[in-house]
Amino acid sequence: MRSTLDRPRRARGRTTDTTRRELVARYHRSDLTQRAFCEQVGLPLSTLQWWLVKGRREAASVAPVTFTEVSLPVETQVHRAVCADWAVEIVTHTGVTLRFREPLAPALLRFVSPRARC
Repeated sequence: MRSTLDRPRRARGRTTDTTRRELVARYHRSDLTQRAFCEQVGLPLSTLQWWLVKGRREAASVAPVTFTEVSLPVETQVHRAVCADWAVEIVTHTGVTLRFREPLAPALLRFVSPRARC
């Protein structure tokens, strides 16, 4: 009689990077919680959570720092004397810094950074 120790262990299934990225993208597009999404696709919750962490790490280590000048429509600008200081500086949760020489109208500030808390 064989004991459970004598049985060969099943190899853990591996998911390709392409499949992992597709599932993470599907999760982000869904309006589901992590748990609900995992139940729907038959994926362990801890696996999705690890993939999300892994994706954030990959994005942070690979993403180059780029700067883009953005011109605002004249009607959204608040007029004031121009000086060398920054009127508004926003640092996002990902570490991106946005600097504006002119103050922003509150509605435009909410558009630029919708998840910001004041």
